[in-house]
Amino acid sequence: MRIVLVHGGWQGGWAWDGVVAELTKAGHEVWAPTLQGHGDNDDRAGVTLSTMADNLIGRIADKGWDRFVVVGHSGGGPIIQLVAEAMPEQVEQAIFIDAWVLADGESINAILPTELANFARGTAASSPDQSVPIPPQLFMTAFLQDGSEELHAQVEPRLVPSPGGWLDEPIRLRSAGTGDVPSGYIFLQEDRAVPQELYRASADRLTNPTTASSPGSHQAMLTRPVELAAAIVSVMS
Repeated sequence: MRIVLVHGGWQGGWAWDGVVAELTKAGHEVWAPTLQGHGDNDDRAGVTLSTMADNLIGRIADKGWDRFVVVGHSGGGPIIQLVAEAMPEQVEQAIFIDAWVLADGESINAILPTELANFARGTAASSPDQSVPIPPQLFMTAFLQDGSEELHAQVEPRLVPSPGGWLDEPIRLRSAGTGDVPSGYIFLQEDRAVPQELYRASADRLTNPTTASSPGSHQAMLTRPVELAAAIVSVMS
């Protein structure tokens, strides 16, 4: 199976390295791109949810993959919704990992807890390129609390600001969820980034998703890659 792994905020495709290794060992062909606006030297000004999705759709088209599964983590959820809508004949399944599933006209900030949304909007407004950096200590305690000090030290210098437009631009969809594309949802058992009911509410927006749970924090791809890769395979099966 061909699989595209889409990361969440403040990181890049490198976050999936452990999962890529496990899925490759299982015989899958895997690609974990770094989204637009998340390279170390990327220009983040004017980058939005729709431009990020369009950029990724173009890069997938350039690969020539005619059939693939797309997996989105966290803020990557709306990205894969747009990929599924743009490429319904090619996407075999869209799998969300504690990821946001938006309704037409809704933004990520609209469904985040108010404190987080206000932090994102305020930070973007005061940034010259409308980006949202994350305090490393917040990332480690809210998203990666099960990581070792060594892992924290490895991850911290790789964190980058995320484009504010990813979080604040309303999505434009022609159909709910992933339309006619089959879906799946994986719940992370120790995720404490936001209340668990927000993830369940996102999963409820999908039509008959195949579901699974996997151990680990919001960044389980970094702390529990073996188990997360197995959960992805189980949902695909």
